[in-house]
Amino acid sequence: MANHTKIVLDYLMTETPFTVKQSFIDRLHEINEGFETVPEEVIDAYQELTNYELWEIIRKVACEGKRRNKEIIPVQF
Repeated sequence: MANHTKIVLDYLMTETPFTVKQSFIDRLHEINEGFETVPEEVIDAYQELTNYELWEIIRKVACEGKRRNKEIIPVQF
């Protein structure tokens, strides 16, 4: 895994509250727009990502979110 991919992935894994539906999209938006709350190295690394690398990050974060929320989903009848 390239260093810039790891930087963005680590940031998203630690800064995304997986129990909030919109949080992952919000984190991506903050990185893309260069919010002051996002470390400069994350913004720089994000700009170096290829489309493929970004989709791989999205897949990994989505799988982690699904894993963490597996037990939380209420049973509906």
